[in-house]
Amino acid sequence: MAFAAAPYENILFPVPYAENEEHPLIITNQRIVQRNATGAVELPTKEVTFVGRQVVRPRLPPGIMLLALAIPLLVLGAYEIYTVWGMTAASPLTLVGIHDDAPAEATPDAVAQAPEGEDPIDWPHTVLVTRIIGILCLAGALGCALGARRLIKKKRYYIVCRGSQRLMKIEAKDEIQQTQIMVTVSAVKGKAPPAPAKA
Repeated sequence: MAFAAAPYENILFPVPYAENEEHPLIITNQRIVQRNATGAVELPTKEVTFVGRQVVRPRLPPGIMLLALAIPLLVLGAYEIYTVWGMTAASPLTLVGIHDDAPAEATPDAVAQAPEGEDPIDWPHTVLVTRIIGILCLAGALGCALGARRLIKKKRYYIVCRGSQRLMKIEAKDEIQQTQIMVTVSAVKGKAPPAPAKA
């Protein structure tokens, strides 16, 4: 539905204004018109008493949850790697069944490194698995931290216009558009439309 301007009504936002396009927000020297799927809401500029900006982070809660998950994963991964630091590990190929012929006797390094109660022959395989678990935990912590950063950085920009009878909340696509709308509304708020010329 095309926007019909009243007499002496000048469109101030968006600039340039294209008549053949749908604009979710139109600001004139007489009113603010916000359109959505359900219809249009109008607020006369003479009724606007307050204009303010609002920035919200809609994905902050899941971002904090991911960050809270990253911390124990980081601690666990660092601990797993630290516990087998400097120890001799089995070849990674043993995990896929290649060279799976375990030695009949434990090597001197394995005997010296294996804790009491652990089989020295299987100990290099245990060291390998522990390192892999530690690396996976660190990778998971890094992924959670990067995801949390992306979620926490996500912002939505709004302009709040308060009138005598209603409140209008306008969403802007970015900070630049938010400032542009703020300046435009501030310039016309509280001003009555110009009187028609007498014949």
